[in-house]
Amino acid sequence: MLKYDTIKSLDTEYVAPTYNRQPALFVQGSGAILWDNRGNEYLDFLAGIAVNSLGHCHPAIVTAITRQAQQLIHTSNVLLTAPQAQLAEKLCRLSGMDKVFFTPCGATANETGLKIAKKHGNSKRPDGDYEIITLHKSFHGRTIGAISATGQRRYQRPFEPLMPGIRHIEANNLDELREACSHKTAAILLEPIMGEGGVLALTTEFLVEAERLCREYDALLMLDEVQSGVGRTGAWFCFQHHGIRPDVMLLAKGLGGGQPIGACLMAGKAATVLEAGDHGTTFGGSPISAACALAVIDTLEHTDIMEQVKITGKLLSEGLKQLKGVSETTGMGLMIGAKLEKPIARDVVREAFDKKLIINATDEHTLRFVPPLIITPEQVQQCLSVVAEVLGVEAPKPVSIGTTSRVTRKPYGDLLSIDDLMDSQIDDVLDLASYLKQRRKLAQSAITPVEGRSVAMVFEKSSLRTRVSFETALYELGAHPIYLTKADIGIGSREAMKDVAQNLSRWCTMVVARLYWQKDLQVLADNSDVPVINALTEWEHPCQALADMLTIKEKFGDEKVKITYVGDANNVSRSLAKLATRMGYPVTICGPENFRLDPLPGLHQTASIEEGLTDAKVVYTDVWVSMGDEHEQEHRMKIFQPYQVNERVMAIADPNAIFLHCLPARRGLEVTDGVMDSVQSCVNDQAENRLHAQKALLQRVLGL
Repeated sequence: MLKYDTIKSLDTEYVAPTYNRQPALFVQGSGAILWDNRGNEYLDFLAGIAVNSLGHCHPAIVTAITRQAQQLIHTSNVLLTAPQAQLAEKLCRLSGMDKVFFTPCGATANETGLKIAKKHGNSKRPDGDYEIITLHKSFHGRTIGAISATGQRRYQRPFEPLMPGIRHIEANNLDELREACSHKTAAILLEPIMGEGGVLALTTEFLVEAERLCREYDALLMLDEVQSGVGRTGAWFCFQHHGIRPDVMLLAKGLGGGQPIGACLMAGKAATVLEAGDHGTTFGGSPISAACALAVIDTLEHTDIMEQVKITGKLLSEGLKQLKGVSETTGMGLMIGAKLEKPIARDVVREAFDKKLIINATDEHTLRFVPPLIITPEQVQQCLSVVAEVLGVEAPKPVSIGTTSRVTRKPYGDLLSIDDLMDSQIDDVLDLASYLKQRRKLAQSAITPVEGRSVAMVFEKSSLRTRVSFETALYELGAHPIYLTKADIGIGSREAMKDVAQNLSRWCTMVVARLYWQKDLQVLADNSDVPVINALTEWEHPCQALADMLTIKEKFGDEKVKITYVGDANNVSRSLAKLATRMGYPVTICGPENFRLDPLPGLHQTASIEEGLTDAKVVYTDVWVSMGDEHEQEHRMKIFQPYQVNERVMAIADPNAIFLHCLPARRGLEVTDGVMDSVQSCVNDQAENRLHAQKALLQRVLGL
């Protein structure tokens, strides 16, 4: 076991003495919890100073590091790598900015912004008598340019003379801001929330006026969101709360979730200032740091974390206000300051640490709270209780702010039929499927592992596409599929479905079932304690329908195109009709009168090929003899012969129509070779989308 005294001696002897460390040796972390070498557990409300946005060792970040380290770690920026370009696109899309320069940290991001400001200033005033306006009590980093912009003398004095041309004014002082700005102004550099300056938030009025003055005097509005960015305030970036747009935005800290990365984002004229050779970095935007940043953004995009930040942030702020000895709270979201009536903040930090709570102080009066964005209301209450104990006051009562539970979607459960999905869940699954497909094609994404979870795949009838698409999805999510055939289980012969269900749900976290009969699936679900997913029965094929609609949306966007299903109104057509009509698509079933679905709003059924196919942009068919209908094969072959999808039938449809088939196809029966192999055929896209639709569904049902 590592010993504190041993490591402390090495640290004292060999590491530059620039830090006053707390007296513990930390060896492990998970979420908002840290453990020292003696096994003591600490609640971390500092998060590496607003860095560990997803907490310690979040599976998405661990996976991103592991996968990227196995592929490519570093190349320098002389060579092109995928994660950096993908991250730049993602940041520009989320922020509305145009270009990104990646750096190793926040200070170097600020240095990049300052170089842009200085070059812009020189273009305005070639004599060099331009100014960059920033704030007293601000903090922009410890490199020489950043420390010159920083408005705190205690950081500056030992390193004078500083970079000239910096002018400091008071935060939120409109008169001083207006007086300072002139044609000499090259840029205004502001922290929307001044982390080291007492967690002071700038007002909307001040920020809007700064933007106006920048436009008036051809100056750049530069926002340092190193601490406040990437979800910490409940929005992607703090400026989005104020209705403004910067010319330059600086990011770091929480962007990498624990890996070092910074970014200078530029928009409009600022994006054209730097030219080849003007600036560079060896480590900025390395494959491994960019992969981690993508994992952070992916996780924030596809969970409710930022909504939860608003709730837990308000719980924390309101709870601190209740404490005697706290005069006010400042900040926003989960970047909160507590102003103490007495100058004891640093003493409070030390005593809180003794009680296993990690916070810090920005000055003698201000406590700073920047916990992981994933903290729970219970952890907020635990933090408040420790602070109250240290202050020697009564702990605050839990604050009611409408809800203190996690913001969640309606839980996903069994999917036996399309009817089991809410409209919002349909949109959610299709949106996630589209995203997962795109991510998979660009590069291996950081996917939350489903550690220790096994999924039973009960297949009464074998299938190529269903089995491979489900198993691939489960493997890529980190789960362990267990394939069970009819012979393995002895369905209906060796034991009852009820007993099978009760045992499988003790061993596995989900059951995916491909059964002949819906009634058996219902028995399986009724007696199982874990979710059951219908991979196909004689009554419905919901996963196929999700893949079908994903394919249609890919081809036609949001256009509500006419969908015509030709042939047997079977399980595939039933799920498709239910799903498509709920999504607002007109659906026609074209087939013999005795082979119809129950009426649905938005569903038309006809025996006429011409009526059914006219204006159709999606032509869909399936086998004429479905699972369970084998005894009718001879009769079905005769009655469905006029409904073969061939070149003549496709010619009736819209010229831009696509052809779909859930496969396997009986070429020469329900569809001809010419249609299957035509440019209109999207059957392989459709088959691929089984993977993505099912993966999205599994991810939601498993709660990832």
